[in-house]
Amino acid sequence: MNTSNKFDVNNYQFNKESRNGVYIIHGFTNTTYEVKELAIYLSKQGFYTRADNLPGHGTTPEDCNRCRYSDWIEFVEQGVAEMTSHCDNIFVIGISMGSVLALQVSSIFPLNAAVFTSTVLQFKDKFEVRIFIPLFHRLYPYRSKQKIYPKELRDTMEYFGYDVWPLTAVNEMRKLTNKVRKVLPIIKCPALVIHSKADLLSPQSNISLVYDTISSENKEKMIVENGGHNLFVTNPDQKTIFKNIAVFLNQFCEK
Repeated sequence: MNTSNKFDVNNYQFNKESRNGVYIIHGFTNTTYEVKELAIYLSKQGFYTRADNLPGHGTTPEDCNRCRYSDWIEFVEQGVAEMTSHCDNIFVIGISMGSVLALQVSSIFPLNAAVFTSTVLQFKDKFEVRIFIPLFHRLYPYRSKQKIYPKELRDTMEYFGYDVWPLTAVNEMRKLTNKVRKVLPIIKCPALVIHSKADLLSPQSNISLVYDTISSENKEKMIVENGGHNLFVTNPDQKTIFKNIAVFLNQFCEK
């Protein structure tokens, strides 16, 4: 199996007695490893939290390449719908591609609020994602994650989930971003947009794309200095991020 040591096959639910539900969505090729710490933290703040591995994640890169972006959308929408039947207040948090899926959910469900973190609607390498991969993903189905980083960083960079990019699935993610960009103006729920200046995967342009295009009257930005792309795992800004998320969500817990 092509995986890193930052890999988790388990789905999680914490503090199910709470009527304030938070559905947390991990990123592309990642697993619940990426969001488990946040799920535990928010559960201790009184929220019912749920984090599931998306279709094609927590298994194999080959499995991921068999997925279509509609599989991810349907899976997340089903999870939020199930939480809605149990809770009075519903929140969604996403990171990376999980943030793109959170945007999609926010355009459909009447959420109390949502958090969009390290969003990837615009790609660092536009040519590769928008032109090369759509043409050649069947000939070259995988690419090492190390190769996307500068040579001087490759031996020290940590990666999460699979150690390769499943390129047919990357092409599906491209299609997903095309779909979600069209629904941004529909989103009206309170929103917190979080991004790091040290993110090597998601361009800073994603901050304004999300913040300026959604129609939410109540929206906030949080820009951190460190933490990189995976902001919910241990990093210098993690405690501040977690605290700010909890404070933001609590504003919209209706009694």
